Amino acid sequence: MNPKFNLQEWLETATDSECRAKAKEFAVRCSSIEEPLELLEMVVSRGWIVLPEHGVKHLDYKKMKPAQRRYVLELAARIKSDKWWSKRLRTLAIRAAEARAYSYGIGMGKDKAYVSTWNLERMVIRAQQGAVAMAEAVAISPDGEVIDMADVLEGSMANGKNKRTELIVRTKGMAERAQELGYRAYAITLTAPGCYHRCTSVGEKPHLKLILNKKWNGFSQQQTASYLTKCWAQCRTQFSKSEIDFMGLRTLEPHKDGTPHWHLIFFVKPQNASEALKIIRDKYLHAESQEKNAQKVRVKIDAIKPRKGQDMVYAAVAYAIAYIAKNIDGYKVDGDTEAGMSAINGAQRATVWARILGRRQFQMFGTAPVTPYRESRRVRKDAETLLEELIAQDKEPAIVEAAKGLIDGNLKPCITEAMKAMRSGRADVLAPLTALRDLHLDGQIVCPTRILGSAWDAADKGDFRAYMVAMENDPLELVKREQINGYGEVVAVICGVKSQRGQVLTHKEGWKVQGAKGKARLGKACHAQKGPFKGASHIEYSPHEVAEMKRAQKQKQEAVFLGVAFAAEAKRKRRERAKPSTLGHVALTVSCTLDQALNDKGIRREEAPPDLSERARLNAQKYGAQAYLDAKNKN
Repeated sequence: MNPKFNLQEWLETATDSECRAKAKEFAVRCSSIEEPLELLEMVVSRGWIVLPEHGVKHLDYKKMKPAQRRYVLELAARIKSDKWWSKRLRTLAIRAAEARAYSYGIGMGKDKAYVSTWNLERMVIRAQQGAVAMAEAVAISPDGEVIDMADVLEGSMANGKNKRTELIVRTKGMAERAQELGYRAYAITLTAPGCYHRCTSVGEKPHLKLILNKKWNGFSQQQTASYLTKCWAQCRTQFSKSEIDFMGLRTLEPHKDGTPHWHLIFFVKPQNASEALKIIRDKYLHAESQEKNAQKVRVKIDAIKPRKGQDMVYAAVAYAIAYIAKNIDGYKVDGDTEAGMSAINGAQRATVWARILGRRQFQMFGTAPVTPYRESRRVRKDAETLLEELIAQDKEPAIVEAAKGLIDGNLKPCITEAMKAMRSGRADVLAPLTALRDLHLDGQIVCPTRILGSAWDAADKGDFRAYMVAMENDPLELVKREQINGYGEVVAVICGVKSQRGQVLTHKEGWKVQGAKGKARLGKACHAQKGPFKGASHIEYSPHEVAEMKRAQKQKQEAVFLGVAFAAEAKRKRRERAKPSTLGHVALTVSCTLDQALNDKGIRREEAPPDLSERARLNAQKYGAQAYLDAKNKN
């Protein structure tokens, strides 16, 4: 490989296939060097990596801080991977090509807005390839549960419909909370100075025409986005010093030539409104303050005033919906007036534009964090509802007391009542108590209302206003665990949510994602709502094994239902099968009752999942009833 190879020039014309081939070359060359610092010096000298991008300004190990030393060692491990290089090169290539297209002027032609046509087609092809891969992939749990990855994506924030709905719900809740606190609402548009724009417009709407801007100083789209973010950081700092409370929603949008600008929905107290708006004007008009029409064009502030019969919430949400839908999927939007095309095509181009830049389109500020909100919505209260029904319907005091304890997350009453039932020979009481205990130990009984409190209840109902109030009084925090990623690094991943009263796990370890080629990946998922899967593994499953897992999954779901139901309805059957009050015979009673319940549903014992029927058999072995089981199997 030529040391004079200019990576930046090559990236401007490189295709995805060429990036993958070059990634293999880079990985082979890096793998031949063992010393981390020597390896980094080589890639930096050849221009493959720019250190300031990664927060490291030099390679003098003695002068590095501990965090920088750790990062350097981790980076040295990453650059030996062709997958890491492939992802990096493909990202840099499409950004370099877009930067070159931006310098030529995007949006000056018909139906050419926001992003170059070539990169639009490139991203569409990537999306199609990803959709095909997800359609052929499945997620497999340690218990053999199989979920199609297409269903996983359908229920995640990767689905534009879900993303749009959540943003609207959160905006509505934020507006309701702002109205409660007596805030005022403002619609603000923030634009960079003229020297940041590659093109300028001439004429009047709807017949605007774009021409190249002679005052453009060569700023890229990334630099423009960073300028807007830097000014906003200065505003937030000044708000904090002046003790100004605020909240709102920021939307990142492109002009027709691809230059970023912001739209804000800004809520602030009336007594602080004039000062806060003055701070925003001063910070965003500080650069190039003498520019023509800067006051009118670069910072536009309009008070959101509801019409007759409306309130501030309705007016603010109506304003936000237009920008949210316009930049996601164009749902019920008449058209993209700035791009001069249909809403769907405009939304597709705006989304591709944001993905190429790697910038977040929407950002809320001044509200409760959204990650505990999403994690809380993964938790379901089916088991809690079942226990409440059991308390209401069951007349046996022991079972009622055990159920009340489990609702509070306390297993002690269940064990206490089970010991009393064992001493008194009450097999009909001991059997359901044993089933409840097993379900609790398996993590199938989760009572979020008592553990997570009002914040979970508000999140479960989709009431973001109530969630914001609850997080102020009884906040939820994330539960994280450490695991080793594919590069040997220790990373913290989210596994649940907790309050002062306890925690609830929402992600289960050991999930694997298997593609069409048979390669599996380790990852995480939750019991109710599917989430993302990450990591790597070498476990493979044949198509026949996957089909068998799906079949076993259906049987398991049916058997879990039976295992929960028989605890409340099988008293009569247990009395008929009750043996002398030895614990071994009582354990057999649980096993026989499950057999009968499975037979009633047409499921054979040997087809039932091992987690319920096998547990009963093991209990029987443990308490001295193996001889009876052996005789039964012989017959």
